[in-house]
Amino acid sequence: MSRATRRLSLIALTAIPLSATAAEQPGFPSPADHGPAGVMADHMHGAGEFMIGYRYMVSRSGGTILNGADEVSDPTLAAAGFSAVPTEMTMQMHMLDLMYAPRDWLTFMIMPQWMRMDMSMREVEGAVVDDHGGHGGHGGAHAHGTSRLGDTGLYALVRLLETGGHHVHAGLGFSAPTGAVDKKDADGRFVHYMMQLGSGTWDFLPSLTYTGRMNGWAWGAQASGIIRMEEKNESGFRFGDAVQLTAWGSRSLTDWLSASLRLSYFSQGTVKGHYNGPHNHTSPPDIQPNYGGQFFDLGIGLNAAVQRGALQGHRFGIEWLQPLHQDVNGFQQKRDGTLFATWALAF
Repeated sequence: MSRATRRLSLIALTAIPLSATAAEQPGFPSPADHGPAGVMADHMHGAGEFMIGYRYMVSRSGGTILNGADEVSDPTLAAAGFSAVPTEMTMQMHMLDLMYAPRDWLTFMIMPQWMRMDMSMREVEGAVVDDHGGHGGHGGAHAHGTSRLGDTGLYALVRLLETGGHHVHAGLGFSAPTGAVDKKDADGRFVHYMMQLGSGTWDFLPSLTYTGRMNGWAWGAQASGIIRMEEKNESGFRFGDAVQLTAWGSRSLTDWLSASLRLSYFSQGTVKGHYNGPHNHTSPPDIQPNYGGQFFDLGIGLNAAVQRGALQGHRFGIEWLQPLHQDVNGFQQKRDGTLFATWALAF
């Protein structure tokens, strides 16, 4: 864990006990009603209630390359047959969060999203360029990006338990393949698998969520997964299945603001199949085994629920997800961290 992360954790943990006098006011929105900003499908609504929300995520990976959990140098990359590696990768997601509850025990949710991917590359020192002319015809350092509509999430959240401050619900979700998987560079070659804007397959997204609240404290846990329902997409491949386990705790600092800490574990398999058209083989993200792995993260966040004034009922959340441990499949960039920001209004 970095020094900055430890400092933020100490600040959050120190502030929590000092807020013991903060109380949630009945009849007003509470920041404890929602989980941390990076957790989706975390809450339900009452019968007849609508919610509109917006989610933003930006994730950055730097120029350090891992093989498993170990950092590797250019000679190792060159020996593995790579002549180019990423120096920076940024993924941005803009998501519209629409929810409606026809019954107290049932909430529907739809999540269309807009994706943007940007990557810069450099040559591997000492490598021999050999991929029918190099990396898409580019020589030396260069950058490229993709952006457009991503996949669309469709969910039904079903309440299983509601008693004594404890709540459990199941999520039955599907991801519709509305994002492009045929993006190509200027030379007509497919871009890296990770820079496509969707999965290209129908995916099943199950989840199980538990939340609890008592005396200004709130906590929760969620298990979720991604199960690809097709063998391959129109471009000839599919991403690996995934599972995520996360748990969090939060404390009200005031009647409108809470701080949270969260632990997250994410595991994903490698890419299966192969592009069915021209593409490169010069860098790690061009190769299917260099995807997925196991990732442990720490989330530090704030949730706010405006209780009076012109913005009464509006909710805001922010969370930073700091990598604790990364054990990647093959050769991949080391992740630097992810920022989440949310806004929501129920009516």
